Amino acid sequence: MKFYVYYGHDPALIGRLRAAELLILEPEGWSDEQLRALRSEGAKIIGYISPLAWADWKGPVKWWWGPKERDEAWNAWWLSLGSPGWRYQFKKMCTGVLSRTDGLFLDNLDRLEQDRASLKPLRNLLLGLRKAWPQAYFVGNRGFAHLAGLKGGLDGVLFENLTDQAFSPNDRAWVREKLLGLQGTAVFALDYQTRCDPEEALRLRQRFPAMHYYLAPDETLQGISALTE
Repeated sequence: MKFYVYYGHDPALIGRLRAAELLILEPEGWSDEQLRALRSEGAKIIGYISPLAWADWKGPVKWWWGPKERDEAWNAWWLSLGSPGWRYQFKKMCTGVLSRTDGLFLDNLDRLEQDRASLKPLRNLLLGLRKAWPQAYFVGNRGFAHLAGLKGGLDGVLFENLTDQAFSPNDRAWVREKLLGLQGTAVFALDYQTRCDPEEALRLRQRFPAMHYYLAPDETLQGISALTE
């Protein structure tokens, strides 16, 4: 399956983006008409959303009571689904995205390692959304240690930063171990041209041929790689 991850909102790229069978994007910057234009026959458009983080570009944190943790590196706040207020608002956000797309891309699932109180609420929320939107497709970004706790809630997993020139032999062994553990799961691997290890990526793609692979230009995800065409 050809898939892209693109967080920009350049209408000039619509023609190229339509080549994807599964397109992960940030939907707030696209009009309904543009989303219809992006969807080729049989393709899925998956809308970005984070159950555990609120980025500064969204504006001040709203509808929140309870603890939150600042992350200056990402210019965002970490929020917890252990808060009833955030659970309520996040569910509203999910239904808003699902009303315009074919599914959800749930970012930042590695955060569950520090916020285990969010695991059960997230699973319950996903199961509820699946009943309300039975045709929706849900993809989670990493969160490998807690995928068993989300059983039934996700259709696929994005393995972001599959390879890296800075990876040690132990890092590479860890990646292979995780991929082995994901056998039988739809895996979407994302690499970045600015840092990937092309030879290791080729080896992994040969070893795990069912894995879907996309090489993005860089970590901003504001462009499409010419290598995908």
